[in-house]
Amino acid sequence: MTMNVFTNFSLATGKHLVCKYPKHGRLNVLKFHKGTVEHLGFGPNGPYAKIRSSDNTIRTLRCDRMVDPVCS
Repeated sequence: MTMNVFTNFSLATGKHLVCKYPKHGRLNVLKFHKGTVEHLGFGPNGPYAKIRSSDNTIRTLRCDRMVDPVCS
């Protein structure tokens, strides 16, 4: 069974994204990430988004691990 995770929220390059994400990608502690979507892709583990925050750090976040994503 395949599931499209992009149907819950409209994610596109250039949009502003705010979401919670597990710390270090696997822990039960959530951290806020916010920034502009630089790139969308589909890797071996599923879809991902590259986010550039206001201090110019780039994060690569898997879409299936994002909690409460909000795009504007």
